[in-house]
Amino acid sequence: MSYQDDPYTSRSDAGRFGRWLASRRAETWMFFAAGVLLGGLFF
Repeated sequence: MSYQDDPYTSRSDAGRFGRWLASRRAETWMFFAAGVLLGGLFF
């Protein structure tokens, strides 16, 4: 799956977000998964 084909990820802010995710992947995805889980349960 190549992210370069997606027009949304080719923007500069998406690039910064990608580098930000790469710098702290585990914590970010744990909080993201917890937020989605809690959001799905309560909302």
